[in-house]
Amino acid sequence: MVPGIVPDLLLGLLALAAFDAVALLPVLLSSAVRRLGRRWPTGSLGANYLLATTAFATTHLTAIMAAVALHGGSLEQDVLRWVAGITLANALLWWLAVAVVLPMRGVWEPKTEGEYDGRIALTVGLVGYAVATGVALLVIVVVAIAFYAPW
Repeated sequence: MVPGIVPDLLLGLLALAAFDAVALLPVLLSSAVRRLGRRWPTGSLGANYLLATTAFATTHLTAIMAAVALHGGSLEQDVLRWVAGITLANALLWWLAVAVVLPMRGVWEPKTEGEYDGRIALTVGLVGYAVATGVALLVIVVVAIAFYAPW
């Protein structure tokens, strides 16, 4: 048995990775994004997608845990603002890495003959992810109120 918070963090990471895998799925509608997913880093679209969503979830959870640690173990009243800000910042940084850095480094060509620009799909995916996250947080708040309200 692993002591401490490690099992909880791993469970949180698994839940976040599963949510990310579903919420980011629409970006695969783009042939340019699928082309990147088939090519880099492993050569398999499925494996690369799971790897990317797990990395996305890992940076997200790491940023949230860093914010909690910097605030003495709790975010208290500002928890939703912190989580929302960290979620948006994580998504924007990943968008920047994939849409700007990968093409600059020659890893991915976002647009080829007969394709829509993959950066459009990434932008739509970013907005869709923000909406999905907002809905998920709203559901979590409503469920928490329903089960834990002192009435």
